Amino acid sequence: MAALLPAPLSAVSVDKEDIKVSEELADIRPGDFIMPTLEELLGEKIDDFDDFEALRGDMIEYSKKFIGTRYRIGASGPKAFDCSGFTSYVYREFGVTLKRDSRSQGTQGEHITLDEAQPGDLIFFSGRRAGKRIGHVGIVVESNPETGKVKFIHASTSRGVRIDTYPDDAYYARRFISVRRILGEE
Repeated sequence: MAALLPAPLSAVSVDKEDIKVSEELADIRPGDFIMPTLEELLGEKIDDFDDFEALRGDMIEYSKKFIGTRYRIGASGPKAFDCSGFTSYVYREFGVTLKRDSRSQGTQGEHITLDEAQPGDLIFFSGRRAGKRIGHVGIVVESNPETGKVKFIHASTSRGVRIDTYPDDAYYARRFISVRRILGEE
């Protein structure tokens, strides 16, 4: 009687999508709340969505509900957030999945200039040590291209979820890196 042996690894086929999903699952930490996106619930992409202005407005109003929520490193809401946990939580509510950390979020979407910033865009800064590496992220609340000022909502390490302005007198003015558009308009 022949023994049943497992197939050699070269005979096993692995789908690239399976690898991508397992890499995404590796970022999940104990205590993370995983909720299906709107795309997952509807079973279709929201690329065909026509009213981005209304979506942006709804996103900003929703994000403001968390003002005052405390900061906790590694937290992704809703009772506490770190900066990228906050942005990913808000975006997920609107059917868009962001990567978990600010540096990875800084590779998503399309790079735009500061004067092109609109509500809902992501704004990136270096961390406390400054430099060129992304270490903090927020969501643009409003933008004035004439003055170059941008209000953004974010999870601040010292004061939790709040709205600040770039450029400010010091901290964010020295640390600005880029703005990226996730919610595109065709």
